Amino acid sequence: MAMKFTPDQQRVIDLRKCNILVSAAAGSGKTAVLVQRIVELVCDPAHETDIDRLLVVTFTNAAAAQMRERITKALTERSEAEPENEHLKKQLTLIHHAKITTIHSFCLYLIKNHFNDIGLDPDFRTADEGEMRLLRQDVLKELLEEQFARERKEFINCVEYFAYDGREKRLEELIERLYDFSMSYPFPEQWLTRHQKDYAQADWETFTGQEWFELLAKEIGGILKDCAAELDRALKICDEPDGPYFYGTALESDRELTERLFLLYEKAKKSRAKEDFEALANGFSALSHAALRAKKDDSVSVEKREAVKKMRQRVKDLLASVSEKYFCGTPESWLEDCQKVDAALEELVRLTILFRERLDEKKREKNLLDFGDMEHMALRILLRVQEDGSIVPSPTALEYRNEFDEILIDEYQDSNLVQEYLLQSISGEDEGRFNRFMVGDVKQSIYKFRLARPELFMEKFDTYQKEASDCIRVDLKQNFRSRHQVTDCVNGLFLQLMHRELGGVEYDADAALYPAAVFPEADKNPYEPELLIGAAEDGGEDPKRLEARLIAGRIRELVGRFPVRDSETGQLRAARYQDIVILLRTTSNWDEEFKKVLEENGVPVFVTSKTGYFAATEVQTVLNFLRVLNNPLQDIPLFGVLKSPVAGFSDEELASLRAMDQTGKLRLYDCMKTAAQAEEPEPGYLAGDGALGEKCRGFLEFLNRFRSRAVYLPIHRLMEEFLEETGYLYTVSTLPGGAQRRINVEMLLARAESFEKTSYSGLFHFIRYMEQLEKYDIDYGETGGADENADVVRIMSIHKSKGLEFPICFVSGLSKRFNRQDSAQPVLMDMDMGLAADWVDDRARVRRSTLKKNLLAKKLSTDSLGEELRVLYVALTRAEEKLILTGTMKAEKAEEEISPEGCSAWAADTGFSPVRMQEAGSFLDLVLPAWKACGRKIAVQKEEELLQKELGREAAGSNSRQKLLHADEQGLLESDGARELMERLHKPYAHEALSGLFVKTTVSELKKAGMREELEEGRQLFAEEEVDAYVPGFMKEAEEKAGGTARGNAYHRFMELFAFGQKGAGENWSVPEIRTLLKAKAESGELTVSEAEAINPYKIRAFLESGLAARMAEADRKKKLVREQPFVLGIPASSMDSAFPEEETVLIQGIIDVFFEEEDGLVLMDYKTDRVSDAEELVQRYRVQLEHYEEALERLTGKRVKQKLIYSFALEKEIEI
Repeated sequence: MAMKFTPDQQRVIDLRKCNILVSAAAGSGKTAVLVQRIVELVCDPAHETDIDRLLVVTFTNAAAAQMRERITKALTERSEAEPENEHLKKQLTLIHHAKITTIHSFCLYLIKNHFNDIGLDPDFRTADEGEMRLLRQDVLKELLEEQFARERKEFINCVEYFAYDGREKRLEELIERLYDFSMSYPFPEQWLTRHQKDYAQADWETFTGQEWFELLAKEIGGILKDCAAELDRALKICDEPDGPYFYGTALESDRELTERLFLLYEKAKKSRAKEDFEALANGFSALSHAALRAKKDDSVSVEKREAVKKMRQRVKDLLASVSEKYFCGTPESWLEDCQKVDAALEELVRLTILFRERLDEKKREKNLLDFGDMEHMALRILLRVQEDGSIVPSPTALEYRNEFDEILIDEYQDSNLVQEYLLQSISGEDEGRFNRFMVGDVKQSIYKFRLARPELFMEKFDTYQKEASDCIRVDLKQNFRSRHQVTDCVNGLFLQLMHRELGGVEYDADAALYPAAVFPEADKNPYEPELLIGAAEDGGEDPKRLEARLIAGRIRELVGRFPVRDSETGQLRAARYQDIVILLRTTSNWDEEFKKVLEENGVPVFVTSKTGYFAATEVQTVLNFLRVLNNPLQDIPLFGVLKSPVAGFSDEELASLRAMDQTGKLRLYDCMKTAAQAEEPEPGYLAGDGALGEKCRGFLEFLNRFRSRAVYLPIHRLMEEFLEETGYLYTVSTLPGGAQRRINVEMLLARAESFEKTSYSGLFHFIRYMEQLEKYDIDYGETGGADENADVVRIMSIHKSKGLEFPICFVSGLSKRFNRQDSAQPVLMDMDMGLAADWVDDRARVRRSTLKKNLLAKKLSTDSLGEELRVLYVALTRAEEKLILTGTMKAEKAEEEISPEGCSAWAADTGFSPVRMQEAGSFLDLVLPAWKACGRKIAVQKEEELLQKELGREAAGSNSRQKLLHADEQGLLESDGARELMERLHKPYAHEALSGLFVKTTVSELKKAGMREELEEGRQLFAEEEVDAYVPGFMKEAEEKAGGTARGNAYHRFMELFAFGQKGAGENWSVPEIRTLLKAKAESGELTVSEAEAINPYKIRAFLESGLAARMAEADRKKKLVREQPFVLGIPASSMDSAFPEEETVLIQGIIDVFFEEEDGLVLMDYKTDRVSDAEELVQRYRVQLEHYEEALERLTGKRVKQKLIYSFALEKEIEI
């Protein structure tokens, strides 16, 4: 069935031979209209054209691919309907060569076909971001070194001015920022040169004639008008029956003061005379306010009295801010400030121009292009700058005008000036040929940080006609995405919040959303949008966790109950997790916390747009190893490698290494070399007869081997050998999240291969390359194995959600503060107003903002707030059926703000003034008063209320199951759904036989299972009393304090630490000597005091006098004694239980107490402290355990185990199994 278009949509499709601007609101079907227009253009018999004579420009490669696919599908359907139409068949052939592309791809196409026009080597290569960062860093370093060597006075002054605290890095960052900003202008050097002398103001007339000076009058006028309106509202409240009438006199005085200041302002604005501005400055510097009368009157509303006091204080603060920001100096001092800033700013621009020239030279030398080059080189191909400064199309541009019948631009609101010049040059508008089709929505322009210029859209929005002309504007206002409850909410909020001054467009009848989507209706109306506020207590739960718990609770209430439209059937069904999205202004530091809390509450989550690749442990371990290869004297990377599974050093061993440095001046690497070279253990070593030294020697040999390979091996091959030799890739694969960790490491290998294709090589440059990617947030995200199409809740950024839609949408993190860093930079930049800097006294080390900087900071702050409003609009318009906004605030503030009087001052009478709105610091500051002004309810939940709800849900779930089971027993199940649910509850598990099969277990668990089986098989009618071995009275108390497990751990720990070589052959240990040894171990911390007390020295003496101890001492002397050997053994599941399938593998994990090698094989031994009556009991209890030990040891060493022994400290004898 063909899609039916609205009259406005059809008009967009049918218009010909004119420029068209389509202002398409969210959900208005602009993509479908654009596709249909393209199809009609190539199918229209009256204006028949070929698909490859259209240039279609989209914002992303994904959008271009989707557009091509949709057009191909539409043409295929037309061709199937008209099989005799040869023209349509031709289009299906040409579609593969059609210019449906991004602006960068189109620029690259131009460069490849016209490289000779600009003298470019055709064998150029596109550099990636990491390579360009390295190149820029090198060029900038060379440039500054050269300038320092010349010792020019202007340069030294510039350094002292902008790097006043001795940090020359500030100057480098300024040059790069200014370079990046200028590159968004079609002719960067021209823009830089024009603004190089922004502070060169010769006289007052020149100073006040600057474009930026208009901002002063606009700012002061806006504040004075807002103050007057605020005072009028306050006076109106005073006149109410229960108003604070006694404040009226002071308020009238303030109103008169505001009027006087406004008259001075009007005069100065009109005359521009210095003396009039001095009079205005004097007026603000001499502010005086009458005191409010303190009078008690029970008839006066306390809330209204407090509201008036706050309104008056706000007026005082606003007037004081004007004095502080704009009149802290005299008009004469404004000129003096300019003279001080001029020389430094001029030199900064000169350095930026030099940097651009040197960087271009270096890129040409290496035959590289970056994305910025593509646009500017394409511009050089298409445009020519004449001697008089005029710009004319090149012959190449004129050729392309004949090649393209129409240029269609999607997401036009995100274009910048370079892209505008490019597409304008090939459209032919200067020749009266109007063939540009531009579609977008300025309310969704959210890429200002990429230097997009929504002003381009608004210029055409204001000048294009709605009626027939060469340039026509069509508004698509109907929304086919959302229920009317969502659109009503969005309209209600933005009619108050979005204005021409903030947001770039007046949210009026033309900008509003008109619902046109058809949804099945539910019995009740559960679709009203919600605003949920978590009230955080001082010292209570972290606000992010509180908000996440609030969201988790609401999601659990929605899933399985809330009715949403099924996309396939069109009918209502219960909501699933995959119907829900949580949108955040930024996911950094938010998404993982939300994910953690939601999963704790049983809500499955998938996080999109994840960052954190460089923070991943496995990535840092490999990078740290490369850093150590490059320079082993770096303590932090070396520590990271040593602590990782690659080297396996413990905290105690690393502390021992560090303790060897008595001077505090040695590097960790030096300490390792000292330990490796030591013949005997130094003081501070761990016991173990030089084991730490041996470990250090092994690691240093490994490190030196790889350092020698780093000289000749490619980086990716070096990393592959490291992973292969250490088995690190397999190690990380076995950790939690192993699949994702493995992908992260493999991605690092891919980055190494990409690096080798750049103009840089070697380990040092690869490390720099990766550090630059990390520094500039060029993060790949952790590539997880999770399925984002699964039934999970998604968490994503608002920017990532643009163009998407979701049945249930949470817009969260509303209380996060706006980022205002752009307006706080040392040098501010604006495409129209130029540059602004601080005044700096480099001798006194004092700086302050200049008038221009304060005004430009205000403009940038206003622009930023407008961007935030547009981001909020994008977020709210993602919802199809249910919109839920969430945030947090302090509990006491929540009570105040949400009270009936709390927000009244914001919207009373005159609504939301732009000045008032600029005081907002978060989305919540904007949404809360607007929400209340719309008469909508606000739900506030405290921490204890959330906890009660969670407990209630758990109890309700338990009670529901009990009720269902009871109804089934009584035969009272009525509905089919209840009966079906009961059947599912009683349905037996299909693989019940495998319920006892575990993927991984321990030898101890198998031993316990074996013991349980034996107990089941041979239950005794009369339990035999356990006979304890004799323990002397003076030892009994200490042993009884320690339980069986603690006692066993103590004996095992002592035997692990005991050094057999302390006495010669034939020399016996006495009990006092053993007590002294135990005390020494406790004092050194190797044993705890409780462990030392739990060990019976008589039992130890008996062991040391045994033949087994003599054999162990001999093996230790030959370095063939191994203690505490961990292992993981895989065995067929059927060997555990015949019911288990043989093809399944069970991993058994354990630690062998001790084994040693003799001439004819290995001897495996286990210490036991069990209190038993005879040896056979131990044999029966531990036979299975030692058999698994035997198998593991033989696999591990490849040698035969000749003997399996248990040494029983209770029986004081060795037992062979």
